[in-house]
Amino acid sequence: MSYQNKAGQYRAMNRHGLVAAATPERLIQISLEGILTHLATAQGCMARIRDNLPLADVVTKGQTIGKAVRLIGHLNDSLDMERGGEVAANLRNLYLYMLTRLTEANMSNNPQLVGEVADLLRRIKGGWDHVVASRQ
Repeated sequence: MSYQNKAGQYRAMNRHGLVAAATPERLIQISLEGILTHLATAQGCMARIRDNLPLADVVTKGQTIGKAVRLIGHLNDSLDMERGGEVAANLRNLYLYMLTRLTEANMSNNPQLVGEVADLLRRIKGGWDHVVASRQ
């Protein structure tokens, strides 16, 4: 087994441990952190794709945007519309907007659209960070 495979297994086990012990609030933080990481990777790929079409970057861009879209979809699906009221409705609209913008970004290879979504997610994450810190 190669060093990279062992390192990947270690990272996967570490992530599993973080998720297994996490509160619901922390799970949302972890999801938001993951989305932001995927979006940063996609932006880097888009910048390299602009001048030419390196296959590896095209593939990675599609994969990372797809992962971000799935995670945002999970956050959207986890909203409790009955108990969440206006906040949940606003988050749902924001998540749907983000999904649309990421689709547009992927199709047009536009890193600014990805940056717009990342900025919105950072604002949401800041709110969650405040919630988690106030409960500790």
